[in-house]
Amino acid sequence: MGRSEPFVLEPSEARPNSQGGQGFTTAFKLLGRDTAGAFSLLEWALEPWQEGPGLHQHDFDEAFYVLSGQVAFQVKGERHVLGPRQLAWMPRNTPHAFSNAGPEPASGLTVSTPGGLEDVFAALRAGEAPPDRFRVEHLGPPFRAAGAPESPSAS
Repeated sequence: MGRSEPFVLEPSEARPNSQGGQGFTTAFKLLGRDTAGAFSLLEWALEPWQEGPGLHQHDFDEAFYVLSGQVAFQVKGERHVLGPRQLAWMPRNTPHAFSNAGPEPASGLTVSTPGGLEDVFAALRAGEAPPDRFRVEHLGPPFRAAGAPESPSAS
């Protein structure tokens, strides 16, 4: 697999055919095929108090870098609230989940290695199993951040 030619993306642009997951806003900025399979780069946004994916683990590494807002991370059995310029590292097979931990929108970047997270999201959107090289195991439901209203629309 080769690398892509150099390119520049504007803030509202994403790589072609690279929608992210369900339930929150995502845009892939780099695909595995851009980096010869080394990594993928995903930009994401969560609405106030919005839940992310449920507790899960997988056999690829992820680094979550918070750009704005407050994001609650469950890492194994511990919970942490991260703000701008803080990072959460999830080595492969680490149980984790996240959600917006406040009344303001939150956003961030996720680097996943090896590249190909976009293939996982495409399979899940299609109701299919992720590619064999990206095993994902769902361990529990999404969690709500401490202080979250019963219904996100109540905020």
